Amino acid sequence: MKNNNPPDERVVYLALKNVFKGENAKVRQLKAVRKLVAKSQNDADVSDIIKAHNLEIVCNTARTLLTEEVFESTLKAKIRFPEVFDVSPAQSAEREASEAEAAISEANAIKGAVQRYADEVQDPISRCDVVETESVETYHEPKRPTVKSTHAVPSLFPTYLPLRTQHRILTKVQSILEDACFDFGQRVMPEVLKKNQWVCSEAAELNLWAAEFLQAQGKFDKSVDVGMPLTKLFRSVADIRHTAVHRICISAKGLEHFLLNAESLALLLGDAARLKSLADLRRTIQQAIEELEGNKHVLSSKLTETLKRIAAQRAELDRAEEAAIADMMREDGEYQAFAGKNLEEVAVFSEVHTLVGSSRKDETSSNADDADTMDYDSSRSS
Repeated sequence: MKNNNPPDERVVYLALKNVFKGENAKVRQLKAVRKLVAKSQNDADVSDIIKAHNLEIVCNTARTLLTEEVFESTLKAKIRFPEVFDVSPAQSAEREASEAEAAISEANAIKGAVQRYADEVQDPISRCDVVETESVETYHEPKRPTVKSTHAVPSLFPTYLPLRTQHRILTKVQSILEDACFDFGQRVMPEVLKKNQWVCSEAAELNLWAAEFLQAQGKFDKSVDVGMPLTKLFRSVADIRHTAVHRICISAKGLEHFLLNAESLALLLGDAARLKSLADLRRTIQQAIEELEGNKHVLSSKLTETLKRIAAQRAELDRAEEAAIADMMREDGEYQAFAGKNLEEVAVFSEVHTLVGSSRKDETSSNADDADTMDYDSSRSS
């Protein structure tokens, strides 16, 4: 029987989050809401909530959430349903462990890619100018670690953007920084441009600029605070180029790390315009990553509820199984007793019948003997 009361908004949000995403999250008219929900009824979550209530009630609740931009903004969803986005200490620890594992893997991936390139080209300049890599999060052919649980649930972390998207972002960042480096070189290090015959920003890749900056740290304004030693900053900047060129997949956290360091380099170079461009780009990417991670938390919450429901069903099935076994044993015992009673009755009746038959036989035999005796005596008398 359907419940005519409004459903829990949290349940509606979890069930319809994939329905109202992107442009669909901007829908406000009830007719359009109803059309989208009806179109998604083949989805198990949507089907379940409609069966529990009804289409009209679910659509009205969904429209309320849409009007208040809950589907559109992860931040607003977090404020409205904080329990959906809560992360347990165990989950936090596991996420940190997986990201640390990814960090080690990325450092090895970048270092290995650079070394292989240097070995293949046998170029002494490349060997001299390669900047040692810094550790950030990544790995080739990402394989998601698994959560240690009885259900062997795959972990959704670390977070990754598609490689195509990541590559385009990093090549854009690399290009912006190479332009900034060339402009700085024209102002402060013209001798480097002349020595290397770098006549335009496209003439030198970012790792080559990083190598030059490592040898000319005295040329930078010491009053500018980039939050880390310059050596570490330049190595990270070189890694941006290596990661882009060698198509190394990095985690979203690693990408944010690169973007922050790109801003730091633009700040160090005194390039306000490119600093703003990089900051705007980072904020846009950061918002997308937050949405992606928010969706992961929603999926985890949905799975947790599903597993709880399955566990309850499993417990009920276990109880039904135990009851069925108990019924079998009880019925077997009852039938065993019934069979025993019947057998006893048959055995006793048979024994009585045998005794009665034997008694009658003995009596008949005795009568016959008496008759024979009487006949014999009568014969002698006559």
